[in-house]
Amino acid sequence: MRNDRFSELLVYSFASLTVLTGVGSFVVFGRFLGGMGLGIFQFGLSPLAAAFFDAALCLIFFTQHSGMVRRSFRKWSERWLPSWLSRALYTFASAFALALLCVLWQPVDATPLILDGPLNLLLRGASLLALLSFVWAFISIEGFDAFGTGDVLARLRHRSRPPIPLAVNGPYRWVRHPFYFLVVVMLWASPLISGDRLLLNVLFTIWIVLGARWEERDLIVQYGAAYRRYQAEVPMLMPWRLPAARPTVVVH
Repeated sequence: MRNDRFSELLVYSFASLTVLTGVGSFVVFGRFLGGMGLGIFQFGLSPLAAAFFDAALCLIFFTQHSGMVRRSFRKWSERWLPSWLSRALYTFASAFALALLCVLWQPVDATPLILDGPLNLLLRGASLLALLSFVWAFISIEGFDAFGTGDVLARLRHRSRPPIPLAVNGPYRWVRHPFYFLVVVMLWASPLISGDRLLLNVLFTIWIVLGARWEERDLIVQYGAAYRRYQAEVPMLMPWRLPAARPTVVVH
């Protein structure tokens, strides 16, 4: 009995740490975007060297984030790791890669330009609206497990989690990848103008477009014809048309 309680406490502690790590990385990234750098480590690099260094940090994050989520990588990693642990470890790896980018980012411009007046308020308002829309997107996914704790807790309770159905409600009626779209809005809706901010925005936007296309290959395998119908009805990233009154795709 004591061993069971200790194991349960250990699992709950691990799940809590996973959530805190994931949320913490979002907070750090938000602070990073607000000031374009945390200023913790300054290496005194030239503008060109700083740009290459920052691009390398982005590449590390892109490779980790898009690589570890692929079906092929998960299938390969399950040779050594149990499947119920893979999503939580993905959270830790993503949080580490994102924190590494924020902490080590080197400024390219010594004196960035900050827009003032009504335009400043408009851009900050758009960024705040995008941030709030993340909550809308989260609650629109039935059974969504943001940090991989669902698999861990289900393992503790000796249960199997049902597959997550295809989300087509809420913001998913407007775009197939609302999280990616909202990140793009937050990146570009900034009153701060600098060389390294432009570098970050361009690299992240390119990665998001490519990453969404790579992700859709797995989604087609997972949901089949239902996802192909969804692709025909809803734009991938930009909500350039009004959504239909109700989705016509099969969601399960």
